[in-house]
This record gives sequence, C-alpha cells and structure tokens, in this order.
Amino acid sequence: MAKRDNYTFANQSSIPASLPSISDFFRSWDDPHSANSYLEMFAPHGQLVFGPTPAKGRDAIRALRDGMIHPDKGPVVDLEHTLGKVFVLAGAGGDVNGEGFLEEKSSHELLVNGTIWYLLKNGKRIDADFASYMHFVKQESGEWQVELYIVYLDSLELVTAIKEMMNA
Repeated sequence: MAKRDNYTFANQSSIPASLPSISDFFRSWDDPHSANSYLEMFAPHGQLVFGPTPAKGRDAIRALRDGMIHPDKGPVVDLEHTLGKVFVLAGAGGDVNGEGFLEEKSSHELLVNGTIWYLLKNGKRIDADFASYMHFVKQESGEWQVELYIVYLDSLELVTAIKEMMNA
C-alpha cells in the first residue's frame, strides 16, 4: 500500500475546488526558509489566532510566524504537519433566494485536523495533535481568502520546552 503524502488530507476531494491549495499553505508554513507564500491564503486584513493574542493582517501574521519559526534563531528551527481530515461545514454562506434557488456561496467554513512536530533549537522534538478552523470569504477580486484562522493545539508541552530552553 502506497504511503500518503503528509500534506494531503485523507479526504482531499472534499475540499471545494474553488478554494486555494490548503496543502500548499501548510508546506509553505512548515518551510523554515519560506518565501512567505503562505500569506497569500490570507485576506489582507485576515486574522490568525494562535495563542492569546490574535495576529491581524498579513504583516502581523508574518511577524508571529517569524518570531517562532526560524532555521537559525528558533526557538522552532523545523516543523512538519501531517494532515488528517478536512470537514467542510454545510450551509456556510449559501442562501436560498426569493425564487427558491441556492445562491453562490460567499464563504466556506472548514475544520481540519492532523498532527504536528516541532524541532527546537536545542534539538528537542515536541509532537502534538491539532485542529484548525478556517473561514474563507470570496473577495471582490473573486479570489477566496481566509479571513479567520483559529488553531486549536495543546501547547503546554511546547511552551514549557521553549521556556526551559530559553532559561538554560
């Protein structure tokens, strides 16, 4: 049996074809030498919630990621997601018009899950499960972009390991 690419969901075909590549987003996010192409998935005013303070806008999202993931400075020097399943929430953004026809969706809501490992600057590896909520909205340009991305992760082990590394 062939091994599945870790950036392909077990039910990849469930993702609406009009949406940008979520797999490419995770590949770019996980690349410590990223050219920041992951930012293209976010609307200019998009919001990423990862931890106590949301990052609003692409510059803030880039700063949040760059403050955590860097191949030399760390604290995370490498990481990799393995995508599990994607769940497309029914009914998001679609409405029945006055003539009884379903109008084109103006948004899509997705839940994704999987696992992730982080490699810290000191060589310690942390493994965790994650789930994420993604709210895509069709922009005036016709492009689908994320306006809200929320990461759900038990980060206690990661935060503790980073604190211990910084205090060593």
